[in-house]
Amino acid sequence: MSSADIRQLCQSQIDRLGEKLPVLDVWLVCWNQLDNRHDVLSYRRNQQPAGEFQAYLESERWIAENLSFLELMPLSLNMGESQAYVCGLGKTDTHWDYLLLWTEQHISHFQQDLVKEYAQLLQHYLTLYQENLRQRAKIQLLEQTLQQAEHQLRNPLSLIRLYAETIVLGAENEEQKQQADCICQTADEISSSLGNLLSCAQQASLCPKDHSLLTLLETVVALLRPGLEQKNLTVVMPNTPVSLTVDGWQFEQVLQNLLDNAIYVSPLKGTITVDWHIFQYAILITVSDQGPGLDDVDIEKLFDPFYSKRVGGTGLGLAIAKKIILDHQGSIGAETLHRGGARFSIFLPR
Repeated sequence: MSSADIRQLCQSQIDRLGEKLPVLDVWLVCWNQLDNRHDVLSYRRNQQPAGEFQAYLESERWIAENLSFLELMPLSLNMGESQAYVCGLGKTDTHWDYLLLWTEQHISHFQQDLVKEYAQLLQHYLTLYQENLRQRAKIQLLEQTLQQAEHQLRNPLSLIRLYAETIVLGAENEEQKQQADCICQTADEISSSLGNLLSCAQQASLCPKDHSLLTLLETVVALLRPGLEQKNLTVVMPNTPVSLTVDGWQFEQVLQNLLDNAIYVSPLKGTITVDWHIFQYAILITVSDQGPGLDDVDIEKLFDPFYSKRVGGTGLGLAIAKKIILDHQGSIGAETLHRGGARFSIFLPR
């Protein structure tokens, strides 16, 4: 769910609340950590608030040290019979999120309970909204990192290819020529992969098509066969066919990253289990291993750029995987299994 979707849900709830109460104005105020500003959604009944009143509310001088969380608190105003109420919905490091109402008169206990019900729902949406903002900040960092990596690697790759072409021209025998051609081909493949990797940072570059999940998985398993054979590992997967509308190359990168991590942590002769459960409008894909689990890992940071417990790891693999899944309107998470090992779960709409 995008930030725009969440804002639309919040706005619809504010409109419904405003229609059920004798309100002049309703504000939903939350702190946008990504852009360092307030986001304000409002419902207004026909008339503008008095300028002095609006300036007072916008100043936030009335905010107490700690607002009452999910409790309606009246504000003292000299505005005749009209009344203002505030309900705390959450707090960032320095700012409150809150629901603010300006009513024609004092509202009844029943109406206050109604406001609290809406406040609980809005608080849930705002939690999703803040998490969405945090994910967007992480994605922006990842996009910048990918762009920098592409820029720094492209020139050396061009030089490698240029030197290899020079070797081809001066090769003394067929074997040297074949080796130099192989270098050229490898440099081209790496360059192509860099371009594809950079496209992961741009949701507009998605090329979703219908793909067989089993076929995508078999392609990745074949690519990782040397690592599997080195540890004598077995990959178990269902035979149930399922079609997904995804960007095939990008989704293979997700599967490759999860399986490569599973291979790294798996014991000799272990088993990696890939499974999926099909629902009417979604699919749940899981990748489980028999490694040490994630007890020594900060799950909250696991998908952050540059966070890695793997020796020699860049900390970009899982971050890129999450970016790809988010672009496909899905979600990805991880957990330690009771029997040992870790399980990564991908939830995708069909």
